[in-house]
Amino acid sequence: MELSDSKQVVVERHNKVVYVDGGRIVKVFKAEKPASDVFNEALNLARVTEAGVRVPKVVEVSQVADGAWALSTEYVPGVTMRSLMDAAEGDEYTKLLEQFVDFQLEIQGTPAPELLKDQKTKIANMVGKVKEIDPSVRYDLQMRADRMAPGRSICHGDFNPSNVIVAEDGTPYACDWTHVTRGLAEADAAMTYILFKMYHEDHAEEYLDLFSKKADVPKQKIHYWVPVMAAAELSRNRKDSEEFLRGQVDAAVDTD
Repeated sequence: MELSDSKQVVVERHNKVVYVDGGRIVKVFKAEKPASDVFNEALNLARVTEAGVRVPKVVEVSQVADGAWALSTEYVPGVTMRSLMDAAEGDEYTKLLEQFVDFQLEIQGTPAPELLKDQKTKIANMVGKVKEIDPSVRYDLQMRADRMAPGRSICHGDFNPSNVIVAEDGTPYACDWTHVTRGLAEADAAMTYILFKMYHEDHAEEYLDLFSKKADVPKQKIHYWVPVMAAAELSRNRKDSEEFLRGQVDAAVDTD
């Protein structure tokens, strides 16, 4: 894959650089990123696209000049929901949050392709990798994951305002499908709630209230999965949020 001289950096993270390059978005991963992970993300995108979810479509998966792998998707002209929310206040913010939750429910209400990863298995395995957690606590959280009912929802796994593009006509598109699974909507909402507490703390409870009412799901069901999803997130070695995630796990232990 060749990138043009006019490419522009959209975001740079520890494992990738994202460019806008003409009519496409290109994620260029660090050299240590396995090819299988990149192809898996492309496959996830293809599967949710075929299911009917609005996403930027896959254009190409190949290597760049230095041998690192890159994933190219179509460019959707627009802005992230996060940038809109950051500039909004009061009723304007509430309307955006309602649009965000409606889109999440639309995705979760789409029948999940059979070949998507099983949420229960993935989360239990991730929790089991976090050796820094007390073994008794880790065991309890794994047992919670093991007792997950079979879910049929498409669960994005990282659904937050930064991963929603609002097109110029107001239509939302979801991007970054690395962590998608087939599972329980309330567990997926628990992950979104955690992300709001991490990056949009002032609006986390507002998100939880709105999701609970619109999905007709008791908040207690979402809270039940918060420590499990926080523990799973710790397995990704996010050093910048490790203290916060440990706090979410510890808070659950203190109330048990």
